Amino acid sequence: MKRSHSFPSLESFRLATSALALGVALVAGSASLAARAATPGVGVTVTQATLPNGLRIVVLRDTLAPVVSTFLNFHAGSDDEPITGIAHAQEHMAFRDGSILSGAQADEIAGFTGDEDNADTQNEITQYFHLVPSQDLDLALHLDAARFGGLLDAQKDWDVERGAIEQEVTADNSDASYRLYVKILHHVLGGTAYADEGLGTLHSFGHQINAPQLQTFFQTWYHPNNALYVIAGDVEPSAAIASVQQLFGGLQAVAVPAHHAGRLGRLTPASFHDASDRSTTTAIVAYRYPGYDDSEYAASAVLADVLNGRRAALYGLVASGKAISDEADTNYYPKAGFLEVTSEVAIGTAPQRAIANLKAVVEGYRVKGVPVDLVNAAKAHEVAQFQMAADSIEGLAGAWSEALAVEGRTPAQDVAAVERVTPADVDRVVRAWLVNGTATTAYAVPRSGGALSESGAGAGGEKAKAEQTKIAPLPDWAKASLKNLQVPERTIDPTAFVLPNGLHVIVQPERASAAVVVRGEVRHNPGLEEPAGQAGVASVVGDLLPFGTTTYGRLAYQAELDKIAATASAGFTFSLTVPSSNFERGLQLLADDELHPALAAADFTIVKGQEVESLTGDAQNPDHLAAVAQADALYPAADPARRFASAAEVGKLTLAQARSYYAQAFRPDLTTIAIVGDVTPDAARSAVERWFGGWSANGPAPQVDAPAVAPNVAAELTIPATGRVQDTVHLTETLGLTNAGAAIAPLRIADTVLSGDFASTLIRDLRVTTGYVYYVFSRLDAGRTRSTFEVQYGSAPENVGKARALAIRDLERMQTEPVDSEHLLRAKARLLSEIPLAEQSYEGLAQQLVTNAADGLPLDEDVVLARAELAASPQDVESATKQWIRPADFVQTVEGPAPQTK
Repeated sequence: MKRSHSFPSLESFRLATSALALGVALVAGSASLAARAATPGVGVTVTQATLPNGLRIVVLRDTLAPVVSTFLNFHAGSDDEPITGIAHAQEHMAFRDGSILSGAQADEIAGFTGDEDNADTQNEITQYFHLVPSQDLDLALHLDAARFGGLLDAQKDWDVERGAIEQEVTADNSDASYRLYVKILHHVLGGTAYADEGLGTLHSFGHQINAPQLQTFFQTWYHPNNALYVIAGDVEPSAAIASVQQLFGGLQAVAVPAHHAGRLGRLTPASFHDASDRSTTTAIVAYRYPGYDDSEYAASAVLADVLNGRRAALYGLVASGKAISDEADTNYYPKAGFLEVTSEVAIGTAPQRAIANLKAVVEGYRVKGVPVDLVNAAKAHEVAQFQMAADSIEGLAGAWSEALAVEGRTPAQDVAAVERVTPADVDRVVRAWLVNGTATTAYAVPRSGGALSESGAGAGGEKAKAEQTKIAPLPDWAKASLKNLQVPERTIDPTAFVLPNGLHVIVQPERASAAVVVRGEVRHNPGLEEPAGQAGVASVVGDLLPFGTTTYGRLAYQAELDKIAATASAGFTFSLTVPSSNFERGLQLLADDELHPALAAADFTIVKGQEVESLTGDAQNPDHLAAVAQADALYPAADPARRFASAAEVGKLTLAQARSYYAQAFRPDLTTIAIVGDVTPDAARSAVERWFGGWSANGPAPQVDAPAVAPNVAAELTIPATGRVQDTVHLTETLGLTNAGAAIAPLRIADTVLSGDFASTLIRDLRVTTGYVYYVFSRLDAGRTRSTFEVQYGSAPENVGKARALAIRDLERMQTEPVDSEHLLRAKARLLSEIPLAEQSYEGLAQQLVTNAADGLPLDEDVVLARAELAASPQDVESATKQWIRPADFVQTVEGPAPQTK
């Protein structure tokens, strides 16, 4: 995140996009992914250039949406730190004042373009990235050029930014999983630079790092010949390269030091443990693993995919009831890595037993070998991910950036390496690297933090003076974007139809990638639909669906998905991602799971037991206790929002009740399906009719819309949380309006003025200027029959009241003073920019279409709202805020240490 550190690393992102991160190196001339695409004409054109000063540029032309994603990667990270945390600190300081552009100006520009304007510090690289409408690419490039061509790293800015980064450190160290991760990292990779997790410490930020050291670090590493620029999206490559040349060509190349990894120490077994505030016990077994540069890397990535597969023995622990969830997570670095196999088990399960189960899974593969069909399935999924990479512009840019800057291989080379992997290669990795005798184990056992407290502590007795946030004057190159704001031209034209059984279907053809994404939702409300004495039955039914169908058992069903390199999930929300050539078969399998689940007795016993175990843990989990307490304070007695399942109630459920609930709640007339990708409306309709057309509703449709509620009264709640040293604060209230109300547009503007970006009022007052909070945001959640408004922030206990007082003051000002014209203009510009940004991936577009339809809104609701927002006056915003927002009536819920009044 901007001014943050990704914990524990971006490996989860790397693997989510591809277990091999789609590595690439610059090559002469241009290349194209289209050659590997399943459908002719579907692909990404890749163009490369290197400026005379050494700055490397890669442009990936993807015309999915009028959006561009940029990643500026500097080859400097925590591996290169003379003081732990200084790379992370430099990342934060890049967003402060420079000689060319102030931090406030940068925030303003990013804000009105809808720019993500974010950054991340890793071991090998630090990334600065943008996501903007295509028309604003030059603004994003100007921001980077101004920052890195004129960074000041001033002590006055560090004195303020240090407070925020220390809160980030405090927040991460409040999490038991992070603390265990650090201990594992230091032990497994001890002796190397990789053992520096990069977050930094309170001591290093408070007593070691200062402006001269930051300036030295910047001057050592931040040079064009040590950087890689990746630009992806609907952009003309030659024009993009010319812009980079114009803005960055004047920067001078400077020799940079060599990167030193260090030397791995001898691996020995070790065990660590901690106490957490979670609902489950966490058990971990960690193994040293190959690095990116190792000849075993491709096989190790395939093995990781196998371990995480639904047919693997690891998931078998979940399917058999021995675990609630399991995961294998890789952490790769150039010369080494480590693999964490993690199990979440019931609060009463001995962690040693969970660890033994994980080791037994690994030992089974060591002794018997990894099944050949699982290896082949993992390889097929890797190749399919490569072929479908263009279905997300930001994901494409991020994946190429990660690989270019760290691996130094082309996607074709990585895919070819995967295709060459044999079952024998995978077996060799298991036997050489996953050695239980030298494994590192760790566990965190929940410990109750205490009971709910109703208290006035931190209620807002602080006196706060919040100066009106000033609009920063813009440089000439940024002013033009704010002139003549218009609703963006709509670039999608979905086809919608309703089957005779009431199923609502939306199809949006896209040709950027040889993929099809399906997202679906069955409208339901457990609080209203679950019979008396059966709270929790909806959750049990939803969790039963992955256990197979009446056609295929659990393993056989997953095998069918693997044959077509598809991923699917069933439930009240369901999904499918599949190569377009296999769309028909993928939809057939999805329909089989959604419409014909096995709901078998043995599986029901397992799932019910897991639900009981989870609810037993929830009884002392701060997040759950906070949700219950907040609902009780916001809603009247007997309201469906106050209905929470208990372990005792779920324990009494029967299979007959589960089957009855499925028959009642899963019905086509309450279901919406959105299909986005390389498929025509006619082909999509034919497939949906074939596989979902025979689905019929059982009886009259149930009531799924909660009744309207009266405004809540104020309350203050504190939920202690073991191990946390930072508070999470929610200020929440109910609103008496719906998502179709005329006030939604001006309230969305008010919400954007408050916390739409780093230039917004709450973030400026609570985060940037005072440093009271690490993060803060407001959120308007408008529904069909009821709505809420919330301000949430994270802060040290002594700042809870101060931050609340400032937030209330900002809200009260909006109710008594019209929003000034500049704030209003920039809020409108941001909301308009969000329209194309929401369409930058197949998944995001499909979800937007499903959500609008399920919420009873037109499919072009974003455009409808944009027109109203563009027409809104300052008085409209003031009037709507005054009518609907009640600063004195917030329910304040604090999770963590008790707020301090002084």
